Amino acid sequence: MSKYRKRFIVLIVLVSTAIALMSFQHNRNPFAFFDSIISYPFYALDQFTTNITLTIKRMQRTFEENKTLREEVSRLGLEKQQYREIFLENERMKALLSLKEREPRYVATARIIARGPDKLLNTAILDKGRNSGLEKGMAVVTPKGLVGKVYSVLNSYSNVLLLEDANFSVAVRLQNSRREGVLSGTGNDYCLLKYIPPEENVEKGDMVITSGIDGIFPAGLPVGVVSKVKKEGIEFCQYIEVQPFQSGEKIEEVIVLKQESLGS
Repeated sequence: MSKYRKRFIVLIVLVSTAIALMSFQHNRNPFAFFDSIISYPFYALDQFTTNITLTIKRMQRTFEENKTLREEVSRLGLEKQQYREIFLENERMKALLSLKEREPRYVATARIIARGPDKLLNTAILDKGRNSGLEKGMAVVTPKGLVGKVYSVLNSYSNVLLLEDANFSVAVRLQNSRREGVLSGTGNDYCLLKYIPPEENVEKGDMVITSGIDGIFPAGLPVGVVSKVKKEGIEFCQYIEVQPFQSGEKIEEVIVLKQESLGS
């Protein structure tokens, strides 16, 4: 092939290519390719900013939703506690009502509204007094057992000396052996059963009830359970600790009973 013929073929190819490019770019911006290269960083930055904004909005929405859920959980937890308190109060009131119905010496149902101001005494204040029939010396009980006795009365309030107080005492007997004694408070969370001779068989777990012979407390009221017995080194009476059935620190509602009559 001659040199001139090769040049002619190359020329034809270049012209054809130019015509094809001109046809392709007829309705397009001839600088579109360069524009796209130049504008891409700005487009990418715009997309990045948009994504960041959307992410922040999603995080804010999630945070608000979590906050709302936490508040709802707290509200439901509070409601659950309130329902639990109502349930427990209903259970206590049912037990008090049952005790009231079977106790012929019933006087009134009262609520503990405060603890005594004297820290040396284990006392409590009731929301019932003389107007409700309460009198000094009356027994104070719960369905669990003996609590104490009324020691001062006003028209609308009264004070109760609790079982654990060092000034408190009650005539009792061991339920199984029927041996009588006197239960006294110690100022602590236990009481002492006194005047039980060394030869008497007393065991840990024995139940102690009121005997009724003191003319104050009705007979048969649950008082507590023997928690400790010591005979060694004792000459006249055993050392016996009794754990009350009803802790004075956990009382909320009580029932007040008439004094036991020795002639009844």
